[in-house]
Amino acid sequence: MKIIDFESGLYRVPLTENWGSSTYAFSSLEFVIVWLKTDTGHTGTGWTFSTGNGGSAFKNLIDHYLVPKVLGEDPLENERLWQRMWLESHDIGSAGVTTHAIAAVDIALWDLIGQALNQPLYRLLGGYRRSVKGYGSGVNLHLGIEDLLAQIEGFLSLGYRTIKMKIGKEDVYEDLQRLMAVRELVGPRVNIAVDANKKWHSGEICRRMDILNQANIYWLEEPIISDDISGHQSVRQKCVVPVAVGESIYTKHQFAHWIKMDACDYIQPDVHRVGGITEFVKIARLAESHNIPVIPHFGMELIAHLGCALPNIEMFEGLKGAGLSEMGIISEPCLVVNGAISPSDRPGHGITFDRRIIQRYVMDDIRLRNQQITTRTDV
Repeated sequence: MKIIDFESGLYRVPLTENWGSSTYAFSSLEFVIVWLKTDTGHTGTGWTFSTGNGGSAFKNLIDHYLVPKVLGEDPLENERLWQRMWLESHDIGSAGVTTHAIAAVDIALWDLIGQALNQPLYRLLGGYRRSVKGYGSGVNLHLGIEDLLAQIEGFLSLGYRTIKMKIGKEDVYEDLQRLMAVRELVGPRVNIAVDANKKWHSGEICRRMDILNQANIYWLEEPIISDDISGHQSVRQKCVVPVAVGESIYTKHQFAHWIKMDACDYIQPDVHRVGGITEFVKIARLAESHNIPVIPHFGMELIAHLGCALPNIEMFEGLKGAGLSEMGIISEPCLVVNGAISPSDRPGHGITFDRRIIQRYVMDDIRLRNQQITTRTDV
């Protein structure tokens, strides 16, 4: 099997409901999708995403620099191809735009490997379980309490026993009021995690958590800016609530440093942000060697495979508003049943984008210039 051609596209897809946190607001996501074609008639599908900025950079890097490195190559040599893409892109940045772009190609390579071997991805990667449980996640700081509770009720109806909500109001007692309303709704046996979206410095978040933990918080996510490892160390030492980080960490080397510094209790790698499946598996294995659970960020349709392959993946994130299934852009949705999902048994990852639907959202240079998006609300 040799890769002989490719196709790619940039799409801006509206969320099914708007997002609001302590630092940002979104109404859409950008997806860059890559289709790698082989001389055996197989097509491997890969994709990456941005939160409104950067998709065109990903696509240009993919089209002009990354895909040319895999054309004519055997996808079964994916480790060598990943290293080639990453090392030859390293001088423009070891992570960020580079790893987002590499992820789309890497996911497509793994899809081709599964097709070539006639095996679903979760079995290729280990086949540890047949389903993985999840948690309901809302980007919901902008919602009033009534709408917030309605969203949480929706999570409970799907069978989730852990839910996550945003914190970050200027008045800590407003956050507490929201948390206690949710706690009253869900009762004592449902876990409530919170996400501060890098809002504060370490001293401020510890002061706030002393107040907010009246709601018995399961984990505290991204309390301060992700570049500040020593600050997370301090939070972890001073707060009784476990600390979760990872969606803004991009390489196995960075994750290794965080783990070595005892700066987190859970890691939350994003398969698209770390460079795809090849790197994600290494990060998960690294965490496993330190007995650290993995709770991946976003992408539940692909995490269905990774979560069923790797034993220390504790939960997927059922992120309200932005699942491929919920957005209606894939042909076969991944359904949550009793709070869990199962991967497709089709060869590869089995995820097929509906070309007719995604064509509605295609972006070009003119549309990008005319539809500039500002997502930050704190600057």
